[in-house]
Amino acid sequence: MTSSRRETLLSILLIALTTALTYGALISQLGFYRDDWYLVWTSQTQGWNGMLSLFVGDRPFDGWLYAIDFSMAGVSPLTWHLYVLGIKLTSALAFFWLLRSVWENRKLETTFIALLFVVYPGYYQQPDALTAKQLLLAYAAAMLSLALTVNAVKASKTAYKILFTFLAALLSVFYILIYEAFVGIEAARILFLGYIFFQQNKNWKESVRLSLINAVPYIAFTGAFVYWRIFIFTSTRKATSVINLTDMYSSSHGLISLVVEGAKDLIETTFLAWGVPFYQFSNQAIYKETGQALALAVGVTLLGLGYYLLTQTYIGRGRARTNADEDKIRDIRVNPRPIENEADDSAPRDWLILGAMIIVVTTIPIVAAGRNVIFGQQWDRYTYQSIFGVALFMGGIIFYVVKNNLRWLLLTALILSGVMTQFFSASYYRAFWKIERDAWRQLTWRAPQIDDGTNLVVALPSGFGLAEEYEVWAPVNMIYHPKNPTVKIAGQIFFNDVWIDLAKGNQETRIVRGTISVSRDYGKSIILSQPTPQSCLHVLDGRRFEQAVTERVDVRVIAKYSNTEYIHDGVAPTPPVNVFGAEPSHGWCYYYQKMDLARQLGDWKTAADLADQATSLGLEPQDLSEWMPALEAYAHTDMKKAKRIANLIRIDKTTKVSLCAQFKSLQSEPAKYDRATLFEALCVRN
Repeated sequence: MTSSRRETLLSILLIALTTALTYGALISQLGFYRDDWYLVWTSQTQGWNGMLSLFVGDRPFDGWLYAIDFSMAGVSPLTWHLYVLGIKLTSALAFFWLLRSVWENRKLETTFIALLFVVYPGYYQQPDALTAKQLLLAYAAAMLSLALTVNAVKASKTAYKILFTFLAALLSVFYILIYEAFVGIEAARILFLGYIFFQQNKNWKESVRLSLINAVPYIAFTGAFVYWRIFIFTSTRKATSVINLTDMYSSSHGLISLVVEGAKDLIETTFLAWGVPFYQFSNQAIYKETGQALALAVGVTLLGLGYYLLTQTYIGRGRARTNADEDKIRDIRVNPRPIENEADDSAPRDWLILGAMIIVVTTIPIVAAGRNVIFGQQWDRYTYQSIFGVALFMGGIIFYVVKNNLRWLLLTALILSGVMTQFFSASYYRAFWKIERDAWRQLTWRAPQIDDGTNLVVALPSGFGLAEEYEVWAPVNMIYHPKNPTVKIAGQIFFNDVWIDLAKGNQETRIVRGTISVSRDYGKSIILSQPTPQSCLHVLDGRRFEQAVTERVDVRVIAKYSNTEYIHDGVAPTPPVNVFGAEPSHGWCYYYQKMDLARQLGDWKTAADLADQATSLGLEPQDLSEWMPALEAYAHTDMKKAKRIANLIRIDKTTKVSLCAQFKSLQSEPAKYDRATLFEALCVRN
């Protein structure tokens, strides 16, 4: 094996390990999020036909891909995350192939540019695997298509030219059908072709002519697709409707917005992406999490250093040897003379220019579609189309603008920022999954049966709030009605005006993605709240007084509209193990939910027995208001124990004062329990 091939294998191994470590460190602890939920629910209840119907109104091809994916991957979160990790690695290796195909004499530099591509921190939604899969799959196809195009031009045999061109065109069709906003990559293809031809003949006019001729197979399809999308296809979704976009840009304000937002996005995608997400995550991370992220990033950096040191054996004047180098070395042994460095010294400058141009042409379609970069958990995907341009551009800065050892410091800083940001993101999604999964399991403990037609309004802890209603009704219906193709239990998230709907008891029907009908009756609502990550899920009861002092203000305002009469005892459903995992060991929240259910049913003996079991196991709540079901049960069965629980609550003065104030404000109102007895136990020092 030649030294050049050994170096290539080392580079591939480095890229693979970097990808696996950066995105796989917490992969077994991730789950489903956001848009994943209506996809999983549809797959589980409606199968192929339901999945195809979901996308018929905006991206029909996506429906077929998801239907095939679900038939193979099922609904196991780990399977999906491994699948997406494989796609990410494929795109990284395809980009690496593209780099080596164009700049084969710049081995060291192209390897590190590929690492920048892998760890780019401006996109950190990969843990949202099921939804991110389409984006990453389209991009992997695009990178493979570009690499094949370059190799088609460079191939010496006609058969290879035809084969590579055919495969590249096929992949071009594939990725644009998945995500039309990637159409700017076709402009990047022409830039690469023009660059290659210019390197061959040094004539720009001839290079432009040749690049356009070679781009005909791709331009033909792209033009046909754009025509179909604008003049034939009618999107039923506002977000992908050409008519809505045309209306938006018909005014001078819309055009100004296009220019301003475009300029901002270019800066954010290229420069701010390396610092803003890292700052946002690290500013909120605990020391332990920061240490883990740093250790992982240092590990990846050391892998890069190991690659650098190993390849020094095969490097002449800062670059890895090529096959031609091997021939020269053998020749030198016979006729010693200095080795000339024939690597194109203009390459780093070209990376800077070409990378900047790619960032511009790939960003324009995104901005024109009314999207812009926001470094948040839902919107950072609008940087993804430009990652390969950013990697090239930053490579140009590192190896052309920055000199001497400073370039290695900058490269190290960028890799550290990228790896740590991706770890922070995975850690956030890990915590989010734990909160989601635990909330739905606790609901089954607290509410064994829920009437059909009930509307669940859910507030999760700050920082982990739900964004769309299907994040409620999809998992709930998967648990309570696992095979039913209709939504039996509605759901809603907290938003500013939800109190109006609750106060008026409004009724509404919403059609999700044109196919899923969700009927909501706000007059038949149960409000669920988890004030903090350490709290249990609270099923609020408008007939009862106590509310956690940690509860959000807006939750306190609407708590009176929550009606637990729609909850009944019975055989609790078992959340699907392949989605939610096996039943966990029973901690405090299990006993709290069971006590609260017994309290709702007025079964004070059962509630007191559950409290006895919890205390005998040494279990206690982080949120002291969760002692209230035990306090009330003991107030009916054992006043001595009630006073002991009251003393535990009084440990936190804020909680005690808050609960006693609520007691006083409700003393004149009727209740189904002896409020005076509870007030005496908790608020009167004995």
